[in-house]
Amino acid sequence: MNTRSRRQAGDGRASDVPAWVGERASRRPDEEDPTGRRPVVRRRATSGSAAGRTTPGKAASGTRRAAPKAGRSARLAPRPRKAARARAAAPGLRERRLLLTLTLGLLLYGLVMAYSASTAKAFFTYGSSYYVIERQAVFAAIGVAAMLILSRVDYVWWQRAALPLFAVALTALVLVLVPGVGSRINGAQRWIIINGFSFSPSELAKLACITMAAGLVVQRPHDLLSGKGFTRLAVICVGPAAVLIMLEPDLGSTIVLGFSVVAVLVVAGARGRHVMALAAAGVTLVGMLIVFEPYRMARIMTFVDPWKDPQGTGFQTTQSLISIASGRLFGVGLGNSIQKFGFLPEQTTDMITGIIGEELGLIGLLVLIGLYVGLVWIILRIALSCHELYGKLLAVGIGCAIAGQAVINIGAALSVLPLTGVPLPLVSCGGTSLVVVLASIGIVANIATNRRSFIVASPERKARPGRSGGDRRPSDAGARRR
Repeated sequence: MNTRSRRQAGDGRASDVPAWVGERASRRPDEEDPTGRRPVVRRRATSGSAAGRTTPGKAASGTRRAAPKAGRSARLAPRPRKAARARAAAPGLRERRLLLTLTLGLLLYGLVMAYSASTAKAFFTYGSSYYVIERQAVFAAIGVAAMLILSRVDYVWWQRAALPLFAVALTALVLVLVPGVGSRINGAQRWIIINGFSFSPSELAKLACITMAAGLVVQRPHDLLSGKGFTRLAVICVGPAAVLIMLEPDLGSTIVLGFSVVAVLVVAGARGRHVMALAAAGVTLVGMLIVFEPYRMARIMTFVDPWKDPQGTGFQTTQSLISIASGRLFGVGLGNSIQKFGFLPEQTTDMITGIIGEELGLIGLLVLIGLYVGLVWIILRIALSCHELYGKLLAVGIGCAIAGQAVINIGAALSVLPLTGVPLPLVSCGGTSLVVVLASIGIVANIATNRRSFIVASPERKARPGRSGGDRRPSDAGARRR
């Protein structure tokens, strides 16, 4: 009789039990299995009990395994490395880390170059070579703290705070024009100085206008489809701030502000003909501002031929070109610049790119440009992966503002663009610009990993029956009752 027939017969002869069952049952717990398996705990069988009897069916199928013990459960639990890998695979976490890495890299790059470019000016003006870098380090610490805090604040909060922030920025732009409140430096009244620390309202206005534009588009998305609605959005978000900034005057900040807001409107779905009409109007207006202002017209003529008057209107441009040409490929060495000893004006702010080119050469400039390209690319990648409209528009506006400032500053130092006086983000000395840019990057970092960015609302979920006036479908139970 084979094994199967014995199971069906159900006899309980001991010969039907395989020999290895008794051998494993009689082995002590500390003995090892000859087959290489783990030690088997000996079970004590009680005569007459169901647990002690071995039926052929149970013998053929093998003994049942005992419940997993605590030690085995601990071994089967996910290890910390696996948990860390699971967290690393979370949506947006890789982009967030890369964003913060590039930001801190640019910040350290800027602190080193700010110290190198400011040593001579700080020593001869304030008596200490560390005066400028100490103040810049304080603002960098404040900016990093703001970045880390805002990276944990839900970015939707900025949609509710857009109008108050816009009002605060406009108020500050008005106050900077009040005599006795705003300070005039080099013919421009752009700063409010309190206890030796300066505040530039135009830097805050850029972020305020971006948040305002994104908020208005989310509230009234259909306005972008009509010429009147598009013009109204552009005028509200750009007009008041641009007029006040031009009264300082600051054409460079106005261009950056307008460019970032228009980028928000374009990504939101504005029609091409409306954007082209607005761009044509903006170019015409900027041209009129240049023609009717003598010093702006002089800058345009200097841009065309800076060597025509190298000791006059072309002095800053020619000295910047001399600095960059002196660096050649690898530079003269960190801290060995000659141009920073009174030859290159604004060597710590608008013309810090010239000092970088002189001390670090073409390689240093390429590294700087590469860091900016990487930073803007990862911000736009975060915007592209965000499925929520407000977060997408906010990230695009911040990325375009950083890109616009970097292009204008580096282009002016290389004499590719006319001089406008725009600081280099995260590199130039300037407390307000540094803090605002770092805070803006903190907002983008929150967009990168916020769960709202990866939730897509389907049309059925947006238009639920009974809430938005949609057709109600009878339930299956009601259909059955009828």
